[in-house]
Amino acid sequence: MSFQIKPLSKQYGAEVIGLDLTEALDSETVEKVYKAFVDQSVIVFRKQNLEPKHFIDVAKAFGKPLEQLLTRNQLPGYSVINTVSNQEKTKDGKPDLLGQTWHTDHSFWATPPKATMLHAVTLPKEGGDTCFANMQLAYEDIPEALRARIAGLKAVHAYRESRKPPSEDERANEGNAMPTEVADGMVHPVVRTHPDTAKQAIYINPLRIKRFLGLAPVASAKLVDELTKHSTKKKYVYRHRWRQGDLVMWDNRSVMHKVDVNYDITQLRLLHRIILEGDRPV
Repeated sequence: MSFQIKPLSKQYGAEVIGLDLTEALDSETVEKVYKAFVDQSVIVFRKQNLEPKHFIDVAKAFGKPLEQLLTRNQLPGYSVINTVSNQEKTKDGKPDLLGQTWHTDHSFWATPPKATMLHAVTLPKEGGDTCFANMQLAYEDIPEALRARIAGLKAVHAYRESRKPPSEDERANEGNAMPTEVADGMVHPVVRTHPDTAKQAIYINPLRIKRFLGLAPVASAKLVDELTKHSTKKKYVYRHRWRQGDLVMWDNRSVMHKVDVNYDITQLRLLHRIILEGDRPV
């Protein structure tokens, strides 16, 4: 297949031009695109008019699509696709606009997804950008004092993050728990090594980190804020301005992301989402 891979920004990210993802990808194409994915952390396929079956086929070329746990957001008839819409409402009828805070997907799992794929189905006239923070670049450039503080440190990730200290029983259970699990969440290293490139990255999730092992609640909260502030400096951030038909795939092992609600929310913003099976952070 004839296609080009071009940089999206000076820092990282790649644009794949010339592929029609409604057609099956040969092994050589998959290998080249996957290499761009792990090297650049974010890749974008332009002008893709995908039916759900096409989207699933593309996802399978790069990994194993996972079942979507929130059934209310599943695309009817497709359990591995969920819808990301700005028309969802909270219980009191207000817009339920998720993802506005820096995060990495499902870090509270023992094996978080390696990749997230979003396909733009309907976009507002402007805005709704997705921002990415490259955690590998952030780690390469981290101040030595902060690097020393997080060396060997582990964080507890929980779906219901509360930053409350564990109880005495929970502390006692930590010594008997599996390496990836304690009573109040999943334990992951703050510095993780990418399984494909061996590059190291800061691995945090400000939405889901409950505490750091060995640190008091106040110290944990301060460290989350300090690492987030460092990792989301402008020089590490790529802002993706969506175009109709974009399919964006990013590496949850090396970037955080968030969405900007910088648009008229009365205009529909609808994307389809697939996550790919990952492995235990080490």
